[in-house]
Amino acid sequence: MMKEVLINFLSQFKELASAQIEELVELMTVKQVPKNTLIVKPGQICNLCYFVLKGCLRQFVSNDGIEKTTAFYVEQEAVNFFTNQPKPATSFLASVEDSVLLIGQPEQDQYFYEKFPELATITRRMIEADLGKTQANLAKFITSSPKERYLNLLEERPDLLQRVPQHMIASYLGMTPESLSRIRRRIVHKKPPK
Repeated sequence: MMKEVLINFLSQFKELASAQIEELVELMTVKQVPKNTLIVKPGQICNLCYFVLKGCLRQFVSNDGIEKTTAFYVEQEAVNFFTNQPKPATSFLASVEDSVLLIGQPEQDQYFYEKFPELATITRRMIEADLGKTQANLAKFITSSPKERYLNLLEERPDLLQRVPQHMIASYLGMTPESLSRIRRRIVHKKPPK
């Protein structure tokens, strides 16, 4: 099943020939992670990249026992712990759902890019798109009110509202679960009847 998920993902890139996909599937590291698994914790030396083929991951920090969600990663999104000099992680990474992850390692990735130059081009395009999206989302988040943050999430990532518990959504939006409930009630009551 894990190999099928990887084949489906790689097959969307027309730059890769079938023989290259078959070889990559045999060489790449894919891991199945059950729901609620702690993948990385603060202080852990981690120099890996986790690319979500299937499932949902949550990145968060804990301040005085209070969890603050900083990001969610779903299909075709990556969380990168690569650094030039491996250093301790400053956040947690955990699975919100049963997940299938492609695990990247700097040395292995360098080998892949030399052997499959098309893969380097594909990866660069994905990183550039992700960076632009992240910058735009951060700017929007900083300048938005709590209600606007929720409405933006509702418009841009409605799938998260079905996949992630409300207390995690509230934490991600920078509010308490009670505040999120109040905002949701106000929005529902303002909708005109059909």
